[in-house]
This record gives sequence, structure tokens and C-alpha cells, in this order.
Amino acid sequence: MTNAISPLRRLWQPRMPLFWLVIVLNLMSSAMTSALMVMQPTGAMRGLLTLFAVLNTLAGWWLLARLWRETAPASQGDSHVQGPADQQDR
Repeated sequence: MTNAISPLRRLWQPRMPLFWLVIVLNLMSSAMTSALMVMQPTGAMRGLLTLFAVLNTLAGWWLLARLWRETAPASQGDSHVQGPADQQDR
């Protein structure tokens, strides 16, 4: 069970500002989509809200992928990569 949850823990990083930016962008996308459904604007306003919602969603996905890459666990075989403890010994 722990192995199934551990990849998801890489996304839950409340101490990283990137995590909160992803949350805010997703909330804004949801709000814009809700506004489109409730207000049912016409013409340019509909197109503008749709464009903003799609761009916001794409930006959120991009930041989520970046967060996923930045929190990747260090591989065991990289002996040439120095950790903070290795750098202190110098």
C-alpha cells in the first residue's frame, strides 16, 4: 500500500510555492468554467473566458509536471552526485 501512495506524495509539497501556485491556477480554472456555465455569456466574453480557462488549465498542468520533476527521488546509482552532507565535508 505504501508503494502505491508514495508517488502521490511527490505532488503534496505544501512547503513549496510551486505547489500553491498549481492549487491557485486550478481553482481559477474551476471558477472560470463555473462562470461560463452559470452566466452563459455571449460573443467575445464567452471566447475570452474560455481562452483564459484553457490557458490557465494548461499552465497548471505544466507547473504540476515541473513539480513532479523537481521532487523526483534521487536514484541510488548516481555516486557522482553530491548531497548536502557530502558538500559539508569539504
